[in-house]
Amino acid sequence: MKDIILKSLKLFLITFLSGIMCFFLVTSLNFMKVGLFSENIGYDMYGATEENLEMKHLYTYYFEDGDDEKYKEYEEQGYKLSGVSIYSEINPTANITLSIISQVMCLVITGLFIYNTMWKTGNRDKEFEKLHGGKVYKAKGLYCGILAILPMLLALTFAIVTKNSICANVSTSLYAILNGYAFEILTAVNKNARVFADIGIWQILTYYGVLLIFPIVSTISYFIGFKDIVIMEKLVYKNSNKKEKR
Repeated sequence: MKDIILKSLKLFLITFLSGIMCFFLVTSLNFMKVGLFSENIGYDMYGATEENLEMKHLYTYYFEDGDDEKYKEYEEQGYKLSGVSIYSEINPTANITLSIISQVMCLVITGLFIYNTMWKTGNRDKEFEKLHGGKVYKAKGLYCGILAILPMLLALTFAIVTKNSICANVSTSLYAILNGYAFEILTAVNKNARVFADIGIWQILTYYGVLLIFPIVSTISYFIGFKDIVIMEKLVYKNSNKKEKR
């Protein structure tokens, strides 16, 4: 039982670290996406005065409109100005394609982390059973996976139960960031739900669904390790056989 708890803690750390890693990966790819498939077409201008330091939106300017005459007008009125660039819309096909690639990469990275940990655990338990004859928990991979997601599972359940009260204004983007390995999936379902008060049945099912990745991959990885199956060796051996037949 102690080993299950320790491995679950390790998997929980993996969920956290892989989530952060994947979030930065997705962010980097999004910047690349904008740079390659979009162009700067103007800006939204914000400004504040000495009397009122709160920045407010003043106007929107597009380069195709010619000279920005409003800039000088507001500057002469004592406004401190700051512009936020506006980019053209990205081609939908390119956007979806890159989002899918980004999501697959995140799932592969997270899956490899889980696989490496649980394969070694399963393989070690097989050796222990062979040498000492003791019984091991054949469902250890499942137990570890479930315990690893338990903190997030409880937090999510609390947020859903209180979505019309305590967590009503909590951003759904926060959940996507904390589960960076499924960032693109969660961003897609959160399109019409900016805060938890807006979420519906599809968001709830997806939120719980992405958490199942851990117990599923953990269970399979432990089983493969326990059976002493080395996937890379199988693939290399299979490919070498094909070459010999040719």
